[in-house]
Amino acid sequence: MPGSLHRYRGMALLPLAALAVHQLRYMLAFGAQAPERLSEQGHAYLGSVEAIAVMLCAVALGSFLTRLAGAWCGGATTSAPSSSRHGLLKLWAAGALVLAGIYSGQELLEGILAAGHPPGVEGVLGSGGWLMLPLSVAIGGLLALLLRGARAVLELVRRVRAARPAAPVAQPPRLRPLPVVVPRRNALAGSAAGRAPPLRALQTA
Repeated sequence: MPGSLHRYRGMALLPLAALAVHQLRYMLAFGAQAPERLSEQGHAYLGSVEAIAVMLCAVALGSFLTRLAGAWCGGATTSAPSSSRHGLLKLWAAGALVLAGIYSGQELLEGILAAGHPPGVEGVLGSGGWLMLPLSVAIGGLLALLLRGARAVLELVRRVRAARPAAPVAQPPRLRPLPVVVPRRNALAGSAAGRAPPLRALQTA
């Protein structure tokens, strides 16, 4: 998979991952009271965010299935997934930092714009907000594994497809000319037949 498409697919999954970090943080901190606390602190807009996140996730899935079909048909090539653990850790760390940054920015804006939401650092880390750190690490790791797994599947399908012998191309049937038989005619029935003597000559004789 080219690097640009790989990044775009990861970006399409980020809203859903960030939403999971936010919702799980409140569920772990407040339990059954999480819906009430979300409503009190101005999180009613998250319903629209959920719809957008699911739509982007569907787009990413459709893109992956398209690439998978292309790899199977032999019309798409993928770059070999890096087997280095260092590369996976870098992707994991990047995902965790991005998710933590999204959550922090979201909570800071809610502290400024939403009534009832604690402002500043208290709104980000207070009342169990620190739980977003391990959640960002965990969900960032899952996101990294998902992206690397998608690349590995595409590469595996491409290699299996390349190893299969190409199907023979059906050749059109060769048309053989039919033998032409010319019937032999009797010489007496044609113009080459000899003429009989004249009747007068026969009488004279």
